[in-house]
Amino acid sequence: MSDIDMLSTQLFEEAKRFLEKALEESEAAAAREAYAHAALLLAFSSLESHINAVADELTLRPNLHVLDRSILTEKEFALEKGRFIIKDRLKIYRFEDRLSYILANFSSSDPFASGKPSWWPALSAGFNLRNKLVHPKENIQLTAAAVSAAMQAIFECLNALFTAIYNRPFPSFKRGLQSSLNF
Repeated sequence: MSDIDMLSTQLFEEAKRFLEKALEESEAAAAREAYAHAALLLAFSSLESHINAVADELTLRPNLHVLDRSILTEKEFALEKGRFIIKDRLKIYRFEDRLSYILANFSSSDPFASGKPSWWPALSAGFNLRNKLVHPKENIQLTAAAVSAAMQAIFECLNALFTAIYNRPFPSFKRGLQSSLNF
């Protein structure tokens, strides 16, 4: 297992444990909210880390078009001397667009073939919560239930990604949102 795979897994396990702590906390509302904040942010960091690891592996495939490499590596491309090349400049794509692109173009079974997957609306709602927390413009009240729904969507997204790209389920899929950590 590579370093990025280990980090991706660790982040999600930590997110699951913080969610458990948010659900267990019955006395202090401030503690519940702090655990929910931590769970949500770590879960989305894990998702992005997993997507980056998959994208890095996909760049090893032969005969990739420059646009594929640009999206996978988040590098700018340009036309120079009649050929498209990858530049060493960052080109950020919306995370949802990049995820959709990977699933639609590199999978054996496109989860978007018959519309958006069932987990997509909850994932989008989770992104909205994450964005409100990361780019605050107002006080956001996160509940453990909302974080749990977002994390379940992340989990289902990762399972769909692994199934589509590697033809196997996400490694910890059977365990669900139960953490292996005990802090």
